[in-house]
Amino acid sequence: MVKFLQAVSILAGMIIGVGMFGIPFSFAKSGFLLGFVELILITGLILLYHLLYSEVVLATASFHRLPGYVNIYLGKRWAGLEWMSSFFGILGSLLAYLILGSVFLHGIIFVFFPGISYFISVFFLIFLTAVVNKLPLKKEARLNSVLMGLLIAFVCILIFILLPHVEASNFSPVRWEYGFLPYGILLFALSGGVVIPDLVTFLGRSRPRVRRAIFAGTFLPAVLYGLFAFAVAGSSGSFVTEEAISGLLPVVGFRVVLLGNIIGFLATLTSLIALAESFEALLRLDLKLSPFLAQIVTTAAPAGLYFLGIQNFLLTISLVGALAIGIDSLMVVAVYHALQVKMRRDISFASYAWKIGVGALLLFGVGYELITLLL
Repeated sequence: MVKFLQAVSILAGMIIGVGMFGIPFSFAKSGFLLGFVELILITGLILLYHLLYSEVVLATASFHRLPGYVNIYLGKRWAGLEWMSSFFGILGSLLAYLILGSVFLHGIIFVFFPGISYFISVFFLIFLTAVVNKLPLKKEARLNSVLMGLLIAFVCILIFILLPHVEASNFSPVRWEYGFLPYGILLFALSGGVVIPDLVTFLGRSRPRVRRAIFAGTFLPAVLYGLFAFAVAGSSGSFVTEEAISGLLPVVGFRVVLLGNIIGFLATLTSLIALAESFEALLRLDLKLSPFLAQIVTTAAPAGLYFLGIQNFLLTISLVGALAIGIDSLMVVAVYHALQVKMRRDISFASYAWKIGVGALLLFGVGYELITLLL
């Protein structure tokens, strides 16, 4: 049981992060009911992605990351596309954490040093990322476990504080013109596919145990997100902000907002620790950069994009969710199909139908985000 709970925490810990802070605003814009329906549907889609990915990992003799599995089953050309998707996804995520993390950090520092420049928070977060990234892997893992425990506890406390302030009149009606807004944000917030190979390695090649851990590790963050969105949107009403926290000030006051900023900063730090390590490994293993240069690029690349003016949090996570995670999910479906063909399994019409349906939905999301970006 202990090992199972640790496995669940590996996946849930990867999923729970700054993406949840964009959910209340997107639900408020699209209409809470429509947003909640999308949360249910996309949770199911991400669960399918995680399960299919685990089937590929379980059936393959050697362990790889997603570009490696794509290379084995689909060939080098598709592997190149998947590598670019992974690179864009991790770099975009690091940028999103820097954008929102600096907002939360400034909210904390401002309490003690009123009038301090916002960019001090940005530079401090960049410096902190560089320092944490140089820690040995075991120390990073321990630190991340402690921070994740604090994060979940603080989120539950915040939800408990906000629930008495929830009013039915604060939930906006459905607005179809914003109906697609939660899509990319929810994909970003719910995806934890990057750790599926680690989950299988941790639990061993036991399909029932892996499946149970994936179900629990995917659903727990979704439930937490649903409660968080309900509490924030239901208490803030028209004051809901893009990062969810500052709009709570007129409702619950300064101290609760400070707690929210601490939660946001913890979410940023846990995500940065996990993904900075993955990005550095990608640079070392695929681009053959030296460990020192890989660390420099891991710290400097998102900072460079930020200072070039890419500072819109919701746009960043929407693009990463719909494009990078959308492409990753498409690749997993294609790799799973190729695996079935390789194992000479009889593939039914229903199997073709659901794969085509899921693929069409993901392609639509990728196309929609590209058109929105270009227009």
